[in-house]
Amino acid sequence: MIEPRGRHDDTCLAEATTDHGEASVNSQSVEELLQDGEIVLLIARPSPWFVFIDGGWVYLFLITVALFFAWLGHQVWAPINVPETQVFPALAAAITIRVVWKLLDWANRIYVLTDRRIMVRRGVFQFSLIEAPLHRIQHSAIFTRLTERMLGMGTVGFATAGSGTFEVVWEMVSGPLGIHRAVNEAIDRYGRGGSSGT
Repeated sequence: MIEPRGRHDDTCLAEATTDHGEASVNSQSVEELLQDGEIVLLIARPSPWFVFIDGGWVYLFLITVALFFAWLGHQVWAPINVPETQVFPALAAAITIRVVWKLLDWANRIYVLTDRRIMVRRGVFQFSLIEAPLHRIQHSAIFTRLTERMLGMGTVGFATAGSGTFEVVWEMVSGPLGIHRAVNEAIDRYGRGGSSGT
């Protein structure tokens, strides 16, 4: 059962987590999303594994390119010759930049469930907010790739009435079954004939 979290409960907002050990979320970043009298029920963000798994093909691409240039440097017929002493430091720099960018992406992704809406706030330089009223959510689903399933993660999507897509998507959350259940409890309690804030 979901226990409502009051908007002005600073301790709750500052350290709100899911039941699956998600990292704490800054209270100010949540406060600025709320409407008057809106009650926070759940705050989450992607698993830290998001940094390495989301767009993981980029890491594989960078490593492949570096290995190719390192191999090419040993071929006498190669039109270009890049020393390994340059290839691998360049690879390390590129991977570092990618990791830092994904860390910023992860740190700025917040998933919020209230007694009125479900929301996603994201963005590094330019923030965006995607939301859907609880009373309009008709469908929800859990998606898990093999890697995510092995790490206990999954993506939860929510679609509103008359929509053919999932407008609100909580990507790579830990314990997706529990989160999915919690959101559906909130929809049943507040969104389908329930009185908001009761």
